[in-house]
Amino acid sequence: MLVPIIKKIENNEKCFIERMLPVEGELGIKVGDFVQPFDHLGECRFSQNEIILPKGFKPYGLKTDKRYYYTGSFLGKNGSNKVLAPYDGNLYMGDDKKYKFSEIDKKYILLSGVWGKVKSLIEKRSVLLESKTKDILLAASTEISTSGELMVFPNPTDILKRSYLESYAKGIKGKIVYVGDFVGLDILEKAVELEATGILVGSAHKEAFDYAKAKNLAFGIISGFGKIPTPDSVYKLLSSVSYRYVFFEGDKNLLRIPVNSQDHNTTPALGKVSAKASAPIKKVTSGMSILALQDPYFGWIGTVDRATESSIFVKFGLDKNSVEVKLPNFYIVE
Repeated sequence: MLVPIIKKIENNEKCFIERMLPVEGELGIKVGDFVQPFDHLGECRFSQNEIILPKGFKPYGLKTDKRYYYTGSFLGKNGSNKVLAPYDGNLYMGDDKKYKFSEIDKKYILLSGVWGKVKSLIEKRSVLLESKTKDILLAASTEISTSGELMVFPNPTDILKRSYLESYAKGIKGKIVYVGDFVGLDILEKAVELEATGILVGSAHKEAFDYAKAKNLAFGIISGFGKIPTPDSVYKLLSSVSYRYVFFEGDKNLLRIPVNSQDHNTTPALGKVSAKASAPIKKVTSGMSILALQDPYFGWIGTVDRATESSIFVKFGLDKNSVEVKLPNFYIVE
């Protein structure tokens, strides 16, 4: 029988990625240069942190438009609670009539994040790079675009997930974190509290997705809604590139993983991947991976045990018994 094909991982031979300074600065590269992930593209100075103080906040010693405070200094009170400076910075009232505390300007270095060639520049602001990536196609994602270092946790129990998050509390800020096969609302709330830039997960319930959307969090679901395991091929790829800089493009349902020419054509657990586009349908045979669209395994990826004229028998996970899945309730996964 011939069955449609879907992909969870695609090789992108030509990908354009823009790297931008947060404010105008100086760029140190030129068109045609080849760069690697930790190469410096440019630098600038700007305030990297700012807090908006509560409505009832009463400042201490603010007699001018702006005042400088050292880390730990007494800023004022919010009711009976003392408010201390979290870092060296300036206290002032914004145009919106709210008190704000802004960190002093610090040096910011713009890293490439990719292997690639400089294609064009916007003077003092941004660089367009041509690179190669492996793209993980997400089942659902919030429409946020961001980038950051990837941190990959094992597929643990909920108790271990909380333990991992708390252990990495100081290191999770600004990172895109894969937290396992499933994430509950409590774990997601903790990740937001710890200021993760983005969260990747095998599956989640809609309430978690809605929460991430309300918080403007980059949130990517790999397999689907409910409790569905992450495909082995995707998890092995994520594990192999943990701590690499990645790009989350939520409006396209993609996680882009930059690669160099040497490892571009080899994906863990998938073997050699041809750059040539494959046919949209294939004959289903034993050993193939399929995506089931039939309860109780809706959204699960399994391995074909055998095929008949109108259905296939599939093994899911460690279960030794095969389950019948009837046409048209499945796709071949590549």
